[in-house]
Amino acid sequence: MSIFTANKLRATREKMGLSQTDVAKMMHINDRTLRKIESNERQVTADEIIEFAKLYKVDVRELLLESYAEESEEQILCNRYISLCRLYDQLSTKDKEDVFWVIKQRIAGLI
Repeated sequence: MSIFTANKLRATREKMGLSQTDVAKMMHINDRTLRKIESNERQVTADEIIEFAKLYKVDVRELLLESYAEESEEQILCNRYISLCRLYDQLSTKDKEDVFWVIKQRIAGLI
């Protein structure tokens, strides 16, 4: 893990107003482990980085890639939409119809 990731994990936790104890409980790890991760004394596993991203509601790339974190919010959203479109293109015709139906229902609920 890089010092960037360790610092980003700490900064993101603090931005969310969470204590190390709070996050450790939510991640099912002990406080000491979290302190070591945030101080770059312990490697974070791929599974843990995914769980941190879910907990902090950020893209995994924001926690791992300095260049990604430096992008503007517009660029980050654009990258997320591009990823979504690529995934959508891989769906079967039936699955695409299902996705369209769900979106249509959500929009109808807003009107």
